[in-house]
Amino acid sequence: MAAPTQETLARRLRLILGGEVGVYVALGAWLCVSHGWGLAAAVGVVVAIALGWRVAFILVTYALAWRNRSPTPPEFRRSVFALLPHALREAAVWIAGYTALQPFVRVFMGDGQPPHAGGRRLPMLLVHGYVSNRGVWWVFRRALEARGETVWAVTLEPVYGAIDSLVEPLAARIDEFLASTGAQQVVLVTHSMGGLVARAYLRDHGAAKVARLVTLGGPHHGSVHAYLGAGANARQMEPGSPWLDALARSEAQSFAVPFTSIFSYQDNFVAPQTSSVHPAARNVPLAGIGHVSLAFSGEVLELVAAELDAANAAVRK
Repeated sequence: MAAPTQETLARRLRLILGGEVGVYVALGAWLCVSHGWGLAAAVGVVVAIALGWRVAFILVTYALAWRNRSPTPPEFRRSVFALLPHALREAAVWIAGYTALQPFVRVFMGDGQPPHAGGRRLPMLLVHGYVSNRGVWWVFRRALEARGETVWAVTLEPVYGAIDSLVEPLAARIDEFLASTGAQQVVLVTHSMGGLVARAYLRDHGAAKVARLVTLGGPHHGSVHAYLGAGANARQMEPGSPWLDALARSEAQSFAVPFTSIFSYQDNFVAPQTSSVHPAARNVPLAGIGHVSLAFSGEVLELVAAELDAANAAVRK
């Protein structure tokens, strides 16, 4: 049995949430005791603050993405009013991800051990992105398992380490998954920075154990948002970084596996949005879907399921 995943990010998020709750309790008590507020009013203010700063954060990411947006084909354009419901959905899934799914990942995703159910179809390995863990895949994993697929979502750490430091942990997870299921290859499905980790894995380890790569919102050419991020991995995701250039040069002659890049022209964390376009990929543009929402979208799920079907069909030939 594989060693339990450390889940460092989950522990940090729980500590942050605990501290935040403590501040809100103190604020509510101060309003009630010192200013005579009723409990309902105090709770309302606290909830408004807790939700308000999170929604404001997401709106700031949209503003930065809009300022650095790619030229958008007419069929993918959305007005500000049409985009508002999508932005609110993005805020909702981001809040759910960072207040429940990822801090309490073991509650939602189990102990992190690979499934043992094997079958004739290729297993699918789900790889998260920057400052995330396997909890981001809760919706996808449940939906794919309901289709009868063999799916494993993994956490790769260190959280702020260089992208190359995640390659060997990914290699180990792939080997564990293959040993557990008896399969010869996996399909890699990644979100955000996970696509860069997967590409670095293919650079270092080749394609023998990977049947297909599908990236969701992969910052293949970087993102301006990375300038505001912490850690070596954020520096590597800055547009034009030496690391990104070296990775691209390693793929200049050919790409190791069939590759599909799914992205949204309204991505609020990857800008310019066409950073997700890769010359070796079948690039699938979408509209109206935020960055985190790519891992919660029914439309994207159907596209990923079709990619898995195509990978299995190719193996049977």
